[in-house]
Amino acid sequence: MTFQLFGKLVRLLMKEKMQYRGDFLLSAVAQMISYGGDYIVIYLFIKRFDTLAGWNWPEIALLYSIGLLTYALGASFSFVQMSQLEGQVRQGTFDTLLIKPVNPYLYLISRGFNLAYIAHITISGSVLVWAMFQLNLHWTWTPYFYLLIAIISGSMIHAGVMTMIGAMSFIWVRSSYLFSLFFQLKNFISYPLPVFGTVVQLLLTVVVPLAFVNFYPTAYLLDNDTALLPPWAMWLVPLAGPIIYGLGYRFWMFGANKYQGAGG
Repeated sequence: MTFQLFGKLVRLLMKEKMQYRGDFLLSAVAQMISYGGDYIVIYLFIKRFDTLAGWNWPEIALLYSIGLLTYALGASFSFVQMSQLEGQVRQGTFDTLLIKPVNPYLYLISRGFNLAYIAHITISGSVLVWAMFQLNLHWTWTPYFYLLIAIISGSMIHAGVMTMIGAMSFIWVRSSYLFSLFFQLKNFISYPLPVFGTVVQLLLTVVVPLAFVNFYPTAYLLDNDTALLPPWAMWLVPLAGPIIYGLGYRFWMFGANKYQGAGG
């Protein structure tokens, strides 16, 4: 599949979704209200204790916004597609992807592109900019460039992990419970990593490296405590995304090549 065809499939899907604009707008507003409530809950929590592990409200708002923004960018090309893969494998409808003369993975993610994540991007992007102004950051071009590549890398981490979960459908068929586990772990990165014990810090750094999504890059940019890793290791953040996404893609293609029909 060429990138031109990939883009065309995404554009066709967007046109299809916009046929029901009222439903799309109501869904977007509902999502913004939901995540707006999350911001308020975190704000009230921080207001009660003033700081959390030495992080104040604008710093945690920046941390949470990067996490939400990267999730939205990564999930728009992976969550719906991978969460529905279990049903396609179980019912045998995944077979129809394999007879198309295109890369099945690229076709799947392009046809399942979720435009609704624009709500997540809007609210997280707005709060991210607000937090940066509140922190009165006087950055050179280097931190801004680092923030950009960190967002790209974090999006790839989210997409890579969800791709790996989706690929488990080829092995175990039922893998939806892994998404529940993923979202439980994702809740931890809404807060600074030093809040949690060493076991959780190691889990989110080594086993499921979600801390590279937002904690490590934000701590580096704000010159805060980076917990388990030294400051120089923050330049590993841009590498984490491509590596994890690459592993996720290879694992998915391996599973697809081993797929033998309905049920696994």
